[in-house]
Amino acid sequence: MIRRIRDVAKNYLYRCLRYCAHLLRFWLAFIYSKRLKKVSFVGITGSAGKTTTKDISASVLRTLGECYSTPSSANYSDAIAKLLLKVSPRNRFCVLEVSGGNPGELDRPLRLFTPNIAVLTLVARDHFKAFKSLEAIAEEKGKLVSALPADGVAVLNIDDPLVRAIGESCNRKVIWVGEGDGATIRLRSARSTWPEPLVLEIEYEGEPYEVRTDFHGKHLALSILSALGVGLAAGIPLTTAISAVSDVRPAQGRMQIVSNDNGVTFLRDDWKAPHWSLSAPLEFMSEAKAQRKIIIIGTLSDYSLSASKLYPKVARQALKVGDVVIFVGPHAPRAAKAKRDTSIDNLHTFSEIREASAFLNALLKAGDLVLLKGSNKADHLVRLLYNTQKPVSCWATRCGIQNFCGDCPRLYRPVSLNTDGAQPLEGKLFRAGTVPLIGSDSGRKVIVGLGNPGASFENTPHNAGYRVLDRMAERAKGRWVSSPEGMVCEIEVGENAVSLFKPGTKINNSGPPTRQYLERMGSGINNCLIVHDEMDLTLGQVKLKHGGGNAGHKGLQSLIASLGSHEIKRLRIGVRGPGNEKTAKNSVLQPFSRSDESALESGVDLAVDTLLQFKWN
Repeated sequence: MIRRIRDVAKNYLYRCLRYCAHLLRFWLAFIYSKRLKKVSFVGITGSAGKTTTKDISASVLRTLGECYSTPSSANYSDAIAKLLLKVSPRNRFCVLEVSGGNPGELDRPLRLFTPNIAVLTLVARDHFKAFKSLEAIAEEKGKLVSALPADGVAVLNIDDPLVRAIGESCNRKVIWVGEGDGATIRLRSARSTWPEPLVLEIEYEGEPYEVRTDFHGKHLALSILSALGVGLAAGIPLTTAISAVSDVRPAQGRMQIVSNDNGVTFLRDDWKAPHWSLSAPLEFMSEAKAQRKIIIIGTLSDYSLSASKLYPKVARQALKVGDVVIFVGPHAPRAAKAKRDTSIDNLHTFSEIREASAFLNALLKAGDLVLLKGSNKADHLVRLLYNTQKPVSCWATRCGIQNFCGDCPRLYRPVSLNTDGAQPLEGKLFRAGTVPLIGSDSGRKVIVGLGNPGASFENTPHNAGYRVLDRMAERAKGRWVSSPEGMVCEIEVGENAVSLFKPGTKINNSGPPTRQYLERMGSGINNCLIVHDEMDLTLGQVKLKHGGGNAGHKGLQSLIASLGSHEIKRLRIGVRGPGNEKTAKNSVLQPFSRSDESALESGVDLAVDTLLQFKWN
């Protein structure tokens, strides 16, 4: 209880300090922005296409003078405050991508800068849960246009009815872009058939122009047209702006083409995946010319159907386009329902991305075109690409990091040889019967506690292993630190240096990260002891065991498969309360009652005492 109160207090203090830092940065940016009176600001918002529009607009504007633009997709209010502090008064232009993911979110950044040019790409169901209606989304996005001064210019999508309504009532000069009649820059045609890049035929003031690009996907035409509109608003000749478009490459994760050394081409559209955005890359894949088309779909968002109905529907759509369709993530099993409606056997589903990667590596061959479509924060699907080039070390699910994996230090790490000279089995799907992890007799002792990461699982039977290690670390005054595979606390037990290790994945997939950690430490089965919950023992009981089966415990099953041996030392913690049946599967994820808590506490203390007295040899 004391530890929990301390953790809550720390979290509260951290949030307070973070809020104060944000507030201070905001006011510093507000004061500094007064020095930027000679800088022309371009604000870009919309439900999609912001980053691509921003990148092309910046390239166009640089033909006229120095231009600062939002790096990557840093488009929230605190990020904009940081960016403004980096803008030089010498810059002629500053292009800012502005998000409106929640009601009122545009209010703060629009207190920091006044746009001279405002771009609104389109209004769709992105962040629909926060707004409840498309009209509310349009109202929020429209604040950017409303913030224009009297001589400001709006660049708007004439084909979106909600955007058109904003432009018709804004009382500002509007440069309309799109296919519809009345467009200032009118799209006459768009061609994008892989491997050929996107080519646009446009019309301006009655004259035709061809726009050649390095992009792929006809839906990106809107971003290109919008950026050309920004150029016109800034007084740049259209031919000059068109020339600048050819210098821009796709942003990471937005219809980005990446080829590996084996002749496989990945189409990365893995930054986000609202359901409504799926049709465009599927259309691109349907028209592409490739030896084989593989479609990989992760976590979808912003949909109105239930997940159990949506994922089978999406699977059927993808099967009409792809030669092989793969779903990855917690909703993947739902997609498998589509198999009931078809005799096609090219649909595969994986709850864990590591298993999907092992399958994909065995499947791929030269000439394949692979679409990655998912939400980066939820899936980090790009690891499927990286693992075709070099074994990936981090397979954490929902790590919470928004950025792509390429710059993350956890993605790769140096690997060492086992004592028998064999390469560690990284990047593979470990199964029973694999090479046993022997390690070195002098390797560090490792105690592995099983559990599920996350506060919601802390007081459940399945987290008994975590709980024992937390108590052990507390007694030794140890400190937990993050590792690529999970959480680690280094302590001394008698004459032995001992690493306490909590795998950073769900308990049922504890094996792969445990093997990776043991390999990195030079340890093996003889130097490893597993602490886990046991339904065959009543609350408070503690028993040591060497070897044996998994007794239906999926965490143990994963460990035995990955370590390649049943000969694993275990310390079992009884978690069966009075009246509970040993086969009650759901009970391992149900919080303990208050009456059970005291019995468990004595068992946890007994387990720690047992571990402190354990003889490794």
